[in-house]
Amino acid sequence: MDEDDDNTLQFENGKVVAGSINDLIGHLTPTSEYYPTEEYLFAFISSCRLFVDPIDVLKQVVERCQIEQSNPDLPETATVAPHLLLFILQWTETFPNDFNRPVLMEKLHEARRFCQNIDPSCSRGCNRLIQMLDNRLTDVKTKKKVPKSESWEDVNFVRDIKPELIAAQLTHIELDFLNNISCDEMITMLGKDLASDSICLNVNKYVNWFNHLSHFVASAVLAPELGGARHLTMEYYMDVAVACFSVGNFNSAMSVLAGLSQSSITRLHKLREKVDKNKADHLATLEKQMSPSENFKTYRAALKNALKQHTCVIPFFTLLVKDIHTTCEIKKTKVEGTELINFEKCWELAGHLVEFQKYQSGVCDLQSDGNIQEDILVAKILTEDGMMFSSYEIEEPVTVNDKKRYKAFLEKAPTQRMESFY
Repeated sequence: MDEDDDNTLQFENGKVVAGSINDLIGHLTPTSEYYPTEEYLFAFISSCRLFVDPIDVLKQVVERCQIEQSNPDLPETATVAPHLLLFILQWTETFPNDFNRPVLMEKLHEARRFCQNIDPSCSRGCNRLIQMLDNRLTDVKTKKKVPKSESWEDVNFVRDIKPELIAAQLTHIELDFLNNISCDEMITMLGKDLASDSICLNVNKYVNWFNHLSHFVASAVLAPELGGARHLTMEYYMDVAVACFSVGNFNSAMSVLAGLSQSSITRLHKLREKVDKNKADHLATLEKQMSPSENFKTYRAALKNALKQHTCVIPFFTLLVKDIHTTCEIKKTKVEGTELINFEKCWELAGHLVEFQKYQSGVCDLQSDGNIQEDILVAKILTEDGMMFSSYEIEEPVTVNDKKRYKAFLEKAPTQRMESFY
């Protein structure tokens, strides 16, 4: 489409930076001779839901194509069908969840019938599109659920395994969780309460995994049967954190650090004094690498270097989500003083999603052991109360608040106490 054909579209260096919704959709709409760039299509479809319902987008695109096809000046051999079919195919490949909405699926079938009517040779492609979309939607609904353990498992089974091998298994687990998240879910989560939004189910699962791993580590250190070997367990997970960082698995590294930084562990001064100084120094260095100071400046540099060194890099997911939220909050959806859409915001959000897809496309060539992965995923862990009670049992409470909390735990019936701890 020629830039001169648009009334409100504004361009910089050949890229749309602003325009009315109507003209932005016009620039998106394929014709018999024009097809939008993949970059523009991706940026628009990913961000349009911030200012227009995707249903209205598809509806307008199909209507515009129908109008063009009915133009008496259009050459007899010209047809918009191949381009419209490709447009829908690219939409369904990247944002399949949009078509879980019956109204949008109905509009898709209308577009399919339109393409088949004006160009019967498209029938095979149309049927293939529907089949591929159905497979994607089915795949989304049948993602593997993490089973829950029904009884206490010894979370220290991993101590007989080299920290590097555990780091490898955590990387495989992370990549599985990461690949379950779709781009449309990343955009839909903006402004959402993840805990109550079923549309963001896979984002929620990934966040829960981070918490599970940190509690898994803390539970291992606080396990009652450890006795004098407790500091060795703490040293072990320090090594695991360092190993995760070394292979470019920053999310697990941060989660293990979070586990070792639980208040139930940091209050154990006698235990921490027994930890090997060299290992403690390595952990301190890692904490500096993952420090939030200057907007995670050191971590971002390490992430950039890791992308050059590893075939699979797992970013600190919480920060990735925060960056997307920050872009959404700081950048205005409309150009100030006008009704024009600020498409620079769309380009920036699309950039975050392209980065996200790059992490998803990683190939983890580290040794994989499904049994170890499953054991970590299903291991039953201590709750916050359980961790604090174990901590008080290891080293008596000192502060007034800790003493009150410990007393409250002891006053509970043993059965009730156990139910709240696991």
